[in-house]
Amino acid sequence: MTTLDPDSADLTLLQDRQVAVLGFDAVAAAHALNLRDSGVDVWVGTDPESRLAARAEIEGLPVVPPQEAVQRCDIVLVPGGARGEQDTDTVQRLVREHTEPGDLVVVTGADAVHSGRLTVPAGVDLAMLRTIGDGDRVREEYLDGRGCPALVAVEHDRSGAAWATLTAYAAAMGALRSGAVVTTVEHEALAMKAARERVQTPLQEALESAYDELAARGVEPEVAYVALVHELKTHVDQIYSAGFASHHGPSGQAAGEPAATSRREAAAGAHPLERAGRAVRQMTSWLR
Repeated sequence: MTTLDPDSADLTLLQDRQVAVLGFDAVAAAHALNLRDSGVDVWVGTDPESRLAARAEIEGLPVVPPQEAVQRCDIVLVPGGARGEQDTDTVQRLVREHTEPGDLVVVTGADAVHSGRLTVPAGVDLAMLRTIGDGDRVREEYLDGRGCPALVAVEHDRSGAAWATLTAYAAAMGALRSGAVVTTVEHEALAMKAARERVQTPLQEALESAYDELAARGVEPEVAYVALVHELKTHVDQIYSAGFASHHGPSGQAAGEPAATSRREAAAGAHPLERAGRAVRQMTSWLR
């Protein structure tokens, strides 16, 4: 695992730069507020008459229309990879028409970039910073003096300074307090696609099929829900916080497999997914 070096973060790289945060959903708000509290000039780009604009203004953040924000700033944060208030086409137009060579566009998810729906003009840098934690968690950890770790990647380093700027940005977000794992846009997009296709969609289909079968056999809907959804959440929470060993037992072996005779043997025999989970949990302070 390669991570950004906290000692290489130079926040002075952000002193003369301004960040446009498009929108003010939970993720955008966490970026805007954490950066602001780290001394970075932030402008929220959203409809000044919207409720989200009112929330941003209550927090003391300046709000301008998205076009003005992108024109004014030389770093542009696109939450959700162009989801939410501005659709991909709108964000693409803003980036194409109002960014200049040397600017940096930061996305929080790789999908729009990997699919080609979001591109940047010649001379403009493009990077990703995906926090491991939702917007509320990112903000809470920052305020508590810790930080949510992140996945980071640089797709285009046309200025030669994209990595240095992204490292400073990650530090201002608080991510380097826990760690920022270096990846690529392609790898993050492939991982999320596999998660949707191999886990999330089949899981939903399995839950619905099992529910229909139980209902056909006369099981009360509430009982079926508890067994299928509530118990699933309980097991997933255990795995998320403590790994598969919490679900399979101290040895981490599934039922029917020979139990390990020592903790070292169990660690050596664990699936690579379990070992990756241990590494990530070491970076997430709320799970330690």
